Amino acid sequence: MENDTDYQLMLLEKYSDISLSSSVLIVIGAVIGIIGNLTIIVFYFFRIKERGERYFIPLLAIVDLVACFTSPPFYIMDNTFFYNYPSDTACRILSFLQMCVPGASAHILLVISIQRYLLVCKPFGPKMTLLWKKVFFGMACGFAVAYSVPLLGTSGVLKTVDKFMNHNVTTEICKFSVDNSPVITVYFGLLALIMLANIAITAGLYVPVLRQVKLSFRRKLKMTSTQNEINFHSHTESSHTTQSTEIELEKENYGKDCTELQEVHPSTKENKSNTHEHVRKTSKEKSNENTKEEIKVQNHEGAVESKHARPKEGSVQRRITVMFLVIIIAYVLSYIPPLAILILSYAIEDFNFITLSESETVAWLYLARFVFLNHIVNPFIYGYFDTKFRDQLQICFKKCKRKTFLIK
Repeated sequence: MENDTDYQLMLLEKYSDISLSSSVLIVIGAVIGIIGNLTIIVFYFFRIKERGERYFIPLLAIVDLVACFTSPPFYIMDNTFFYNYPSDTACRILSFLQMCVPGASAHILLVISIQRYLLVCKPFGPKMTLLWKKVFFGMACGFAVAYSVPLLGTSGVLKTVDKFMNHNVTTEICKFSVDNSPVITVYFGLLALIMLANIAITAGLYVPVLRQVKLSFRRKLKMTSTQNEINFHSHTESSHTTQSTEIELEKENYGKDCTELQEVHPSTKENKSNTHEHVRKTSKEKSNENTKEEIKVQNHEGAVESKHARPKEGSVQRRITVMFLVIIIAYVLSYIPPLAILILSYAIEDFNFITLSESETVAWLYLARFVFLNHIVNPFIYGYFDTKFRDQLQICFKKCKRKTFLIK
């Protein structure tokens, strides 16, 4: 027995560096995720009053925040007690939460894909009203809870005797299933199918959305270039017309003034010179008046054009659509590796971590925990794409800086 314990300690020591590095990264990620998601919740609930298309952002942040509290204990317990898990109850509860919360996050992204599809690809069709948004959010969370509840019964600490360095070593590992019956196999096959279907449908719905956004962006560029060309030709013609009119007026005024002055003083050269100077001044003043009037008109037209050129609802919609696209890409990339690891761990017969090399163990553990990244990156994506959120964040930072400066 003493010999068994010694080799168990050696087994734990073999992977202690891997476990420690993983735990440190998990803690750092949890702190970043908690701060980021709390910021999103506060700003979108209390600072950004008009949410509209942003309705699901704070709700998704709430789910991600919950994940930042539930996933780290699951991973850290697994790292610390990988081969000697201390509590069967803790294993069951943490396994349930680990399946439920990321699942709810994934289903909310599916609902967001449906909303964007209806909004962008079916602009004249039915829209997702506020009531239906609440219903779909409740359904997404409820569905995740429903298929995760069986884990409270199937998961637990599996006690086995394995070979390590040609010695029998007793291991106690927290697993999603301690039974290999056909019913359990079907259940986990169904879980994998649900996750794969969720990923496929979410990505599939966003393909036509992205295509529509691309077409809309091209139309906008074409309209902008056409409008600029029209404005350029209009401005050029207006300038030529104005110049020719000014020349004609100058000639006409000059001829009239000369004729009138010649009739009054036909023989005085000095009067002719004064007359010429007077005509030039008069023509110049009229030309300046016409130029000022033209500048006023052009300024007014430029103001109207710039007003129309400001980002409208369509450009905001495109930006938010692209933002959700990046979020969905992050979701797909972070969920596929853990899903593949889960399938392989149950598909490979007599799979055992002891048989893996150190590099294989590192790859296996880190890929299995890739899903945690999905709950951390979303606030950074919102901060980059959502200008309204970014503006509010900058205002808040400026106020904090001002208060700090006044206190000092």
